[in-house]
Order: sequence, then C-alpha cells, then structure tokens
Amino acid sequence: MSKKVVKSFLFILFISVLYLNYSPFTFANNSEDSSFYFNYNGDGSDVTTKARRKTDNTYTYVKLYSGNEFGFAAEAKRGISNGESGDPFSYDYSTPWHTLDPGKCWYFKNDAHKLGFSATYLAISSNDHKRHTYSGVWSPDNMSGFGG
Repeated sequence: MSKKVVKSFLFILFISVLYLNYSPFTFANNSEDSSFYFNYNGDGSDVTTKARRKTDNTYTYVKLYSGNEFGFAAEAKRGISNGESGDPFSYDYSTPWHTLDPGKCWYFKNDAHKLGFSATYLAISSNDHKRHTYSGVWSPDNMSGFGG
C-alpha cells in the first residue's frame, strides 16, 4: 500500500471521528430492550416495571407481545434509581397514557431526562380491568435516535 493511500485513509478516519463527536445527530444510550411480564389480577391496580436510566432525549419504546390491549405511561420520581421499583400512583413526572394492542409497538415522547430525572419506569394498566398476563419489551431510550 502506498503512503498516499494510507494518509488518505487516516484523513478520512479522522474527519469521520470528528463528525461523529460533534454532529447534532442524537445517539441513544440506554436503548437495549428490557423484558416485562405481569400477571395482572384485574383489581384495577396499576403495576410498574423497575426503573431504568434515562440517558438522553430520545423517545421511549414499548412493544407488547401478549396479553390484551393495555394502557401505559412512563413515569419518574425524584430520587429513584436504576433498578428500583416505581409506584404508579406516586410520581413527580408522567407522560400521557397510551394504549397498545398485542403485536404492536409504540414510540412516545418522554421528557424525564430533559427535566432532570435520572431514571424512568413504565406504569401499566389493563384497559378492561380484567385478569390478563402481559409480556413485552421496553426501552427508555431508543436506538434510532427518534425524537432526540
């Protein structure tokens, strides 16, 4: 390989690294799917996932694999950390509630990070308040950078 080819390659690599470090494009951080599984008892109570770090301003992602149509919102509470249990009825921030059918996914705005919260969790409720088993995945940030 000639020195000219090597120098050209290194120059392109250098420019690419600079672009990625200083570009306005948003890269999601905590974007791996986390599974949830709930045996909803139908008493009208809501349940929550464990809190996960919210590390950027991208949208939150939810996919419901099984169960019945359900409602959900992302919530946050001051002082809650990654891995701690949330409380669906005691929170400092909540997104609007959304509805999702099995087999579908949804990206929705979650301003928890923007508002200074370090973690967020899902609050989940059965829309018909009957007994169901729900399974799916969610991510507080999304890999696509959508909504950043």
